[in-house]
Amino acid sequence: MEGTANLVVYRNGEIIRNTREGVRFVCQNPFSFVVPCTMTLMELQNGLCQSMENGTLMRVSRILYRNPVVVFGGLIQFDTMPITDEGSMQNMFQIYRQTQMRQPQIELYVEFESVETEGIQNVLDIEDDRAAVYEGMNSDSEEDFEATYEAGDEDEDGDVGVETATENIVLHPSSSQPMDVPPFMRELDLDAMHAPEFLEYENIGVADPEDGEFRIGMEYSSRKSVVAAIRRYTIVRGVDYDVYESEPQTFYAKCKMYGRECDWLIRASLIQKKDCWEIRRYNGRHTCTMGAISQDHSKLDSDTVADSIMPLVETDPSIKSRFNYTISYRKAWLAKQKSIAKAFGGWEDSYQALPWWLSVMVQKILGSVVQIETRPLYNGNEEAQGVKILHCVFWSFNPCVRAFRHCKPLVQVDGTHLYGKYKGTLLVAVAQDGNQNIVPIAFALVEGETADAWHFFLRNLRMHVVRKDGVGMISDRHEAIRAAVNRSGGDWQPPRAWWMFCIRHIGSNFLRAFKVPHLQKLVVNIGYSRTMEEYNINYKRLEERGEAYVRWCDAIGLRHWVLAFDEGHRWGHMTTNLVECINSVLKGARNLPVLALVRATYYRLNELFTRKSAEAHERRRAGFTYSVFAQQRIEANMKQAGNIVVYRFDR
Repeated sequence: MEGTANLVVYRNGEIIRNTREGVRFVCQNPFSFVVPCTMTLMELQNGLCQSMENGTLMRVSRILYRNPVVVFGGLIQFDTMPITDEGSMQNMFQIYRQTQMRQPQIELYVEFESVETEGIQNVLDIEDDRAAVYEGMNSDSEEDFEATYEAGDEDEDGDVGVETATENIVLHPSSSQPMDVPPFMRELDLDAMHAPEFLEYENIGVADPEDGEFRIGMEYSSRKSVVAAIRRYTIVRGVDYDVYESEPQTFYAKCKMYGRECDWLIRASLIQKKDCWEIRRYNGRHTCTMGAISQDHSKLDSDTVADSIMPLVETDPSIKSRFNYTISYRKAWLAKQKSIAKAFGGWEDSYQALPWWLSVMVQKILGSVVQIETRPLYNGNEEAQGVKILHCVFWSFNPCVRAFRHCKPLVQVDGTHLYGKYKGTLLVAVAQDGNQNIVPIAFALVEGETADAWHFFLRNLRMHVVRKDGVGMISDRHEAIRAAVNRSGGDWQPPRAWWMFCIRHIGSNFLRAFKVPHLQKLVVNIGYSRTMEEYNINYKRLEERGEAYVRWCDAIGLRHWVLAFDEGHRWGHMTTNLVECINSVLKGARNLPVLALVRATYYRLNELFTRKSAEAHERRRAGFTYSVFAQQRIEANMKQAGNIVVYRFDR
């Protein structure tokens, strides 16, 4: 449907019925704007919210269309038509096209409501002294800041059988997205220490704390909970049962050996008066023995495993759990994904809720940057209306943007794979401050390390965070990064920036190209050459071993990898260790749905800046002027200076 329409919006006004022309909308200050007749309901709601401009996060609660209806004699009477979905949106535009000669505008009555501040606070609440810390970070005073430093829908256990538009989409999150803050999101390991293997955990809980047996009269909150208890009971004992009756109000099961060597049975029913399920019949313990030891169990499905490992997943989403059964890889993988979804939100809903959360975060921490790119979804050759595909997201928190002003003019960038249900890549940029602290400054979620993805990341990094000139950037030699640098229009090229390579990756590339491990160290030594003389000596040694080796090195370009030719832009950094350290710190978060991953970066950086703020304030109270690292360097230089004799040469 082509063309545009003029919308007249009456917000929070009054609906007057039974006038001569039917329904009429009135309000104090109606406003109008032009929209395309292909607009979706989501886009309309976003446009209406943006038009409010009152500093409060709003959402549309109701939209009514003043619908012109042709009656006898060709007269038009107006009634109301609710706009609730894409069907009603398209119907509205269709009516407009048919009646626009007599009714040249679309009149909408719109009601807004503010998003519950309680809900937002639950998402972004900063506990203890964190609020005060962030208030300092949001201050425009640099003095304040300098004292502050942070698988589809398959059957659960079955076999596994454009133009890009940039827009700020604001959606309210699905109810399946938990907004509490698991302790895992605040855990910060700057030393990137790997956690030891988890100890053996006790098996799944049993029915009764004394002997694990059921009792007649035991009550359960739901049918699901009583069936789960029976499943756990059989798994722990290594026995099995057949279901004899499974109705909405009854569950009846017997041992698989019932009538031969075992009389075990159990019957549970819904008790309407108590609004609970109760064990009504139970024959006591199993008297059968298993004929063979099984490494798996028919009742140990992915849902049961997911419920049992949920507390462990909340602590560490990358956990590899252990049980007394060896279940299939697929069952274990599905169980882990379900457990993560329960703890951190659904995988699919996470994509829908992410733009909403980011919009709230930007309002909470003014000066933060979020850039979202979406792509249209096509059904065959036709674009699906009202649906967009999340293509890539860039974000940087205001404290990180401001922190970079006080760091070395050097960034390290790298990409790391996501390990969740849906694959992707997390791109990260880090810097280092004057106390050798690692400072993450920007993130992006992209489909993979493609030229377009790196262009998106580096363009936004340059535009919003790394604004100073003369900055250095260290990365690996990925061809996608090379393509992005070449497309940057000089933003990441001299004299505005110097792009340099990680020497460890150079060594790995050389080994992959020539398969000569004994020469790899010599190539690395060339990169570490601090003077022209040292470089010439190492280069000559490599040349003596083969012309092909030095031709390979020459093709890299001296300023990209040799310390003697970097003009000081490396600041002594030869590798991407800083960013790889952050990737290790975020290792567990890479197993999470996208919203939980982004929230993990928020809370962990909150923890980082809060911790560093406390350390800085404590050091200032102790009377120190410089950071620990700077003070140590000053004292070391002073000690060396004690052995130097100074003679006056002239006036």
